[in-house]
Amino acid sequence: MTCAPKHTASFARRITATLIFVCLSILVSSGAHATQCEPTPTPIRDLNLSRYYGDKAGTKVDRKKKIQHGHETAALRHFVRQLTIYADTPWALQAAQTVRAPSINRCLPHWLSDWAKADALLGTMGSKQAEYQRKWDLAGIALAYLKVRPGVSPEDRAVIEPWLKKLAVAARRFFDDPGRKRNNHWYWLGLGVGATALATDDDDLWNQAREIFTESTHHIAEDGSLPMELARGHLALKYHNFSVMPLVVLAELAAAARDEDWYAINDSALHRLAKTTVAAFNDPIGFAKIAGTPQPLPGNPGNGWYTLYSKRFPNTPPLWTGRPKPGHRWLGGNVEYLMKSVQLARTRSR
Repeated sequence: MTCAPKHTASFARRITATLIFVCLSILVSSGAHATQCEPTPTPIRDLNLSRYYGDKAGTKVDRKKKIQHGHETAALRHFVRQLTIYADTPWALQAAQTVRAPSINRCLPHWLSDWAKADALLGTMGSKQAEYQRKWDLAGIALAYLKVRPGVSPEDRAVIEPWLKKLAVAARRFFDDPGRKRNNHWYWLGLGVGATALATDDDDLWNQAREIFTESTHHIAEDGSLPMELARGHLALKYHNFSVMPLVVLAELAAAARDEDWYAINDSALHRLAKTTVAAFNDPIGFAKIAGTPQPLPGNPGNGWYTLYSKRFPNTPPLWTGRPKPGHRWLGGNVEYLMKSVQLARTRSR
């Protein structure tokens, strides 16, 4: 058996990566095999959302308020979910090695350009819940855009990327108030800011994301729990899962895009949180002793973060609940496609 020289193998990998990158860019920008884009949803500039918990601690969901909240956020949910579908399509095509399914054409950049021109989500945020919603949606929008950015025209990029930066700055401004609680919302802000940094090549925003991540790891106790999320009573496990999601994805983005090991920050605190959360899914009774109350298993455990974490650290115990979903709309869709897109873009730039 004859092995190719290392430099030859490396060259071949780069050529392959470049070809895939070009093909995906064509799928994004061309009209071949494309479905008709849905009309751009009406841009939402101002937002005023109701809180759906019936108590101050956020442990009791008020059913009527939850339904009302669902109606209030329906348009935003549709917008972000459809963006993730558009963003994931070319990667799903490449994985299936077929172009028979429809590509996204120019739907995603078209939608984002329309919203950017309307200064969407940059108006009045009429409640804390509206601020929270904006930073969650920022993360999903920026990560979806990041997947297809190489195929977006310079004209659209010149409109979309300044808008994303404005959203990141506005979302951060809310949490700069010392009276704001920096719990899971703070972690999601970090992901939104970090995603925007990579989607716009903004080093200042990237440094902010690293600072937010670092501060967040200091919230993790020695037993891997988050005291502020334990305060959510019977929802503690749900909110530990919700908290680890943005932190793991941020650590993975740092590794893929910048060769930075954020898992090592603060004596590898993120590992403690991840391991405790996995253990809690597999033994909710044991976690109930830490939380001080029984813990119902959340729906869709893992929600993307477990997919990435267990791939990087194969000794991670499997979830007894089965294979978790590989993504979420606030993670920009499928996280495996996200990492492939970041790695491919970086390979091409070398």
